[in-house]
Amino acid sequence: MIKPTGISSFNNYIFKNYAKDSSKLLVHVGTGVTVIGASAQVGMLLADKDIEGHTKKYLVNQEIITSGCCIGLYYTICDGTRRLTNKILEQGKFLTEKIALSIASLNDENKNPKVSQWKDVFTKDELKKGISNNLEHIQDTKIYKNTADSLKPQLFEYSQKILESFRGFKNGVSVLAVLAASIFAGNIAGPVLGNIIASLPAKKDCKIQPCGK
Repeated sequence: MIKPTGISSFNNYIFKNYAKDSSKLLVHVGTGVTVIGASAQVGMLLADKDIEGHTKKYLVNQEIITSGCCIGLYYTICDGTRRLTNKILEQGKFLTEKIALSIASLNDENKNPKVSQWKDVFTKDELKKGISNNLEHIQDTKIYKNTADSLKPQLFEYSQKILESFRGFKNGVSVLAVLAASIFAGNIAGPVLGNIIASLPAKKDCKIQPCGK
């Protein structure tokens, strides 16, 4: 039986690492499943008593090479896609109209906020830190410091509501991007490149001793 403290620690770990980025969990779970599947394939070959020793060794080596390529490419492509997608979203290159207008309205000078005005809310240096960081730590931004003390609590509360909406949007887009990347990596890039690399030793043997002779 798992002790309550163990469950609590596990829950805290999951929340700390994945609560703000669901696509990260998807990448790690997908990679884990790929590793388990690859290990099962190798295990089945090793356990098959009908395959002769030399043939078994060859097949196992081929499977290890192919699986290693699949796992490496899967993680690299999926995590690379996740990071790139999150970077694009954090820079505001892809925003919904509602979120852009909400951010723009943080500046009380924008009486009739427009989508394009969201960038004017933060300084250039602040924009480099990302939308999430600026909203989460709104107290550190220039606009917050220039806001009247009586209005700061309202600004803070509103910024956190926008942050919640933005994170939901970001997670949704990032998960879809990783799903698409996982399909490509798991069904096209990994198997194709893995088979090409795994076939290199056989081609080398054929050069040394012509195949079929």
